Amino acid sequence: MTATPADTSAPLLDGRSIGIAYHAIAAVRDRLLAASGLTFHQSVALKAVADGLDRAGAADHVGATLRIGAARVDALLGALAGAGLVEGERPCLTGKGRDIQERYTGAVAGLTERLYADIPAAEREIAARALAHVAARANAELAAG
Repeated sequence: MTATPADTSAPLLDGRSIGIAYHAIAAVRDRLLAASGLTFHQSVALKAVADGLDRAGAADHVGATLRIGAARVDALLGALAGAGLVEGERPCLTGKGRDIQERYTGAVAGLTERLYADIPAAEREIAARALAHVAARANAELAAG
């Protein structure tokens, strides 16, 4: 009996496929953000405030998520305050900020539903585990210098 070659029609999870998916999703996300007037970095900071994090917690979360320093995080939070979206020493959303956050969150939820529709939960769980492993290894590479 002759060995048959492996099925090559199945997609391979690699940096290229992850990058292509990331850029496609980011382009759609940026279109949603354009309607809100926010940049992606501002949306991450606004979400941290919406989640009830105090200024230090929001700064830590935003810095770690976006891999940016404290000065840039402070500038983001300052820009949100300057735009009237957050207020207070322990930042909280203003009415305008809450409205923008809710509309953007709703738009992302709809997008997520459309993008992941019909992908079985088991496959999504496998992909999530694989991406978590890749992210952990990338973080270890960054930490190693």
